[in-house]
Amino acid sequence: GRVRLRCRPGVPLDQALVATGFGYRAARRKVQGEVVAALLPRVRDIRRAGVASADLCSVAAGRLDAFYERGLNYWDYAAGALIAAEAGAVVGGLHGAPPSTSMTVAAGPGLFPALAEALADLDAERDG
Repeated sequence: GRVRLRCRPGVPLDQALVATGFGYRAARRKVQGEVVAALLPRVRDIRRAGVASADLCSVAAGRLDAFYERGLNYWDYAAGALIAAEAGAVVGGLHGAPPSTSMTVAAGPGLFPALAEALADLDAERDG
């Protein structure tokens, strides 16, 4: 039997298992490290698999509560973002923007606003 993917509808930010990734340029990684260090005490834990599309599918399947990353290419997130959205996740950028190479965030509807706000407060789209 087939099983329909469903993201977790929402957990509080402090209980969220969040995945992210890091860019290849040292200046960007430095900022991304600062952001993850500031976010870590505010969430349950952080995961790093290294494949954005797989992380987005893990959000869709409910194995992760959320994913965010700056600097992805379209081919890194397009298919996974569609799968996450079809599973009920909210997929977007910061400040109401769509997902993009600047920032892609995916989470259940109850978690997305809090995570997006936390990332915006941390100025997660800046580069070093």
